[in-house]
Amino acid sequence: MNSDLSIEKALEGVLSNEEWRLLASDPDTLKELEQQLRMDALLRVVMDNSDASAALEDAVLASIKLAPANDLIREIEAATTGRRRHRWFIRMPHWGAAAAAVFVGLMAGMLAWPQIFLSLDLAPTVAVRTGRRVILNGRIIATPLDHPAAPPKPAPTITAPPVMAETPVVMEKSPEPMAASSSARDQAPAPASLVAIPSPKMDAAPVPPKPISMETGVVPAMNLASKPAAEGGPEEMAISSKIDFERQILPILERSCFECHSSKLPKPKGGIRLDDLEAIREKSQTDNLVLPHKSSKSTLIKSISRSSDDEDLMPPPNEGKPLTSDEIRLFRRWVDEGANFGSWTSMRAKEVSITTVNEAVDLTRLQQVAARIDQLIELDLAKHAEEARPMAGEFTWLRRVYLDLIGRIPTSEEIGRFINSKNQAKRGLLINELLASNGHVSHMFNYWCDLLRAKDKLAEGVQGDFYLAWIKQSVRDNKPYDQWARELLSPQGYGWRAPAAGYYLRDGENRAANIESTASLFLGAQISCAQCHDHPYNRWTRKEYHQFLAWTSGIHTATEEDAVGDVDKKAIKEAVEHYSHLADAKRSDDYERTQKYARIRDALLSLQRAAGGSGVVNGEGGHARLPDDYQYPDGKPGELIPAATLYGTTPAAGTRPADTLAAWVTSPDNTRFSLTLANRLWARLFGAPFAGRVDQVREISDCANPDLAQYLVNVVRETKYDVRQLLRIFCLTKAYQREAGLPPQDATVAYRFPGPVVRRLTAEQIWDSMMALAVKNLDASLDFEAPGVAALEAAVAAKNVGDVTAVARKIASLEEREMRAEERRSRLRKEMAREFSGGGLERASELPQPTPDGHFLRMFGQGSREFIGDGWSASTVPQALLMLNSDFFDYVARSGSPLSNSLRGLNNIHDAARGSFLAVLTREPTQAELDECKKILGETRSAKALARMLLSTAEFVFQK
Repeated sequence: MNSDLSIEKALEGVLSNEEWRLLASDPDTLKELEQQLRMDALLRVVMDNSDASAALEDAVLASIKLAPANDLIREIEAATTGRRRHRWFIRMPHWGAAAAAVFVGLMAGMLAWPQIFLSLDLAPTVAVRTGRRVILNGRIIATPLDHPAAPPKPAPTITAPPVMAETPVVMEKSPEPMAASSSARDQAPAPASLVAIPSPKMDAAPVPPKPISMETGVVPAMNLASKPAAEGGPEEMAISSKIDFERQILPILERSCFECHSSKLPKPKGGIRLDDLEAIREKSQTDNLVLPHKSSKSTLIKSISRSSDDEDLMPPPNEGKPLTSDEIRLFRRWVDEGANFGSWTSMRAKEVSITTVNEAVDLTRLQQVAARIDQLIELDLAKHAEEARPMAGEFTWLRRVYLDLIGRIPTSEEIGRFINSKNQAKRGLLINELLASNGHVSHMFNYWCDLLRAKDKLAEGVQGDFYLAWIKQSVRDNKPYDQWARELLSPQGYGWRAPAAGYYLRDGENRAANIESTASLFLGAQISCAQCHDHPYNRWTRKEYHQFLAWTSGIHTATEEDAVGDVDKKAIKEAVEHYSHLADAKRSDDYERTQKYARIRDALLSLQRAAGGSGVVNGEGGHARLPDDYQYPDGKPGELIPAATLYGTTPAAGTRPADTLAAWVTSPDNTRFSLTLANRLWARLFGAPFAGRVDQVREISDCANPDLAQYLVNVVRETKYDVRQLLRIFCLTKAYQREAGLPPQDATVAYRFPGPVVRRLTAEQIWDSMMALAVKNLDASLDFEAPGVAALEAAVAAKNVGDVTAVARKIASLEEREMRAEERRSRLRKEMAREFSGGGLERASELPQPTPDGHFLRMFGQGSREFIGDGWSASTVPQALLMLNSDFFDYVARSGSPLSNSLRGLNNIHDAARGSFLAVLTREPTQAELDECKKILGETRSAKALARMLLSTAEFVFQK
């Protein structure tokens, strides 16, 4: 084999394994390669200098005896400008080609082999010729004084292709070496010594070199040639060590960054907290603080890489210890490798000592449990020099607890009854009364529908009536949350017999959408990004995502028309075609008759879908296949992988893996399940969560108040996941009964709950509050029955198609009567604006789910139910215009409405103002407001006019 060609191919990284072995057996060729690699090592050291030409000259003169060097430098520069490597390789002298190859390889950012550097024992030569210490993996391996005038060693014999590592050799410039980690990947063999690696002797028997795994705090290694493709031998396995965040990055952050960017500071500079992983991730999503694999776009890397005279350099030269060039390269390499934080979550997590882990909760004394929650909050406030807010007045608390527990404001009658009561325990009694009411069922139904993405039409051909009725009944029965979750995660049967199947029917066969909902809803974990790649801002990997997805591999949904009872689908199809023929309006002038036939046809189709095919099969499984584009070394495209949990110990999959998933999620040992529930309900009442976002909870040790977080988990477990009991306890706390305020303007500052948070009402709360003014006994009757269950039971018991048709006729008849009743209601509503129509004057829970676009609820933020919690509560101009200009108030204040009755006979301006304020804002007017009312109303004394104005104020749509 031509020696020049073999060297050139080695430098290009295109040698085959066989060619490597031939090159290693040729001492002369090997010696030339050694000299070129020696120059490469020198070049990469001196390229830190600002003058590249001087650096190259220094490297050339130190490495080989060549004079004059300027001629060579000019030749290299001319050859490497705008040319590809293969073009100048063939026209330059041999050593010129070597130097140019080194230089271009350097500038292209390719990688070199520290193993070759060590095995060829180049360190002494480099140290002597440059007068600098040589550092590899944080260790000094050669100094000028150790090897004075060391003669060059004979070329060794290389017996196997060298193993490439992504680590450079460093020539030290500063007196203190930088600490670095030498940890390798789990599958890597133990690294060989980096200090004493003897050179193979020329006459020694060939011994395959051991793979060496190295890490160092320097610029990403630059390689002149890449490793040849492995053929399966263990000696040919490539080992790639990655930066260890806690050992290599974190110490630098502590030294140079935490002084200005710590959670311990009241106002971290720029709102950036670098001592908390969740804060880093949040800032990365909004401001590109750390973008994995994209150091050039990461603001952190940009900030630390600026020139010393740039005022935006971080840390500022006069305020912190600046990062060295090696440290900056280390950060850049860490980001480009994926910004892996390992197991680190925050500095606080390492310091925190949680005192409530084993604290008992006595549910026979609820007031004491509430008092303990208050104590933990107040201790935390005092620790951070904050004070709890004063207790709220009765009117404020009354409006708050009505809105939070039954989703509407109290009526004037309810206000009077509470305010006039002298019972010292009246707050606790009212809480119990509200939790036991139909209004609470209606309110929580809206809440859970939003989280479960429940709607009237779950999917194509799948009605959601049974699912919606099941949710409402589950709230009414106060079904324990863990039981509820198990029914949702492992249903079996037709939707009308196993209505929890709606949880899977909602997504059809899209198991990915469903498992992402499961992680978010029950575990407070956002894993959706990991479907296609390792999560850029969280710990979840793509493999973990698909292993978690494997738990639902036995779940299958059926939504096709099928047999009904003993009647096969062919007979049903013929009956449908028969009534379709009769319903053809072109064949008859009797419109009423054709509509009747159309309703029978539609009823047959509905029966066929509901009783025949709409349901869930919960079968065997437990494995999933990695996608065809899987890109990580821990798996292969199309590989079959077993189900595994996202964290903790994975239980053995049973016959039905969905059952195993449900048992693991709801286990009392699964702290995250209890923490997520407590966090959601707390945010529901206080306006802000205590454990991070409701859909992305923090670990307890990372919460702003870990003792409170742990105690609330204890309470959840002790209540056996009783949602009403949890709401009762939270409402009994002093923290809930204090005056509300705004959270800190700086989002990076933890909210420590000196009281609830002022917030805008949800769309459903606004609507239901208006309904409380418009409709008597609003909560007296709610529809809890799943429609059509009796008809379906009769249909599946059918023995022939005539029996099924008889059921369909009955359904059609009921629908006709309902349609006529609706027509009468529509006539009564007359010209009611479109934004208030589509269901009538009822609670939001009784309207279409969700209401159509353009409806009042949608304008005020009711979600489309496409995503978990996709409702919103921002205030908009269209909302204000609607409240100001719509004639809907005429329906709210019509004769006989609760509002009209409460204002009847109030002709005195003082009484009219007081009655209007109580009815709409649940409080009495101030003297200044009374004076203003006199100016506005003049002689009209119209309480209704004043009530209409109050209904249009911001105060009506906000909770404090």
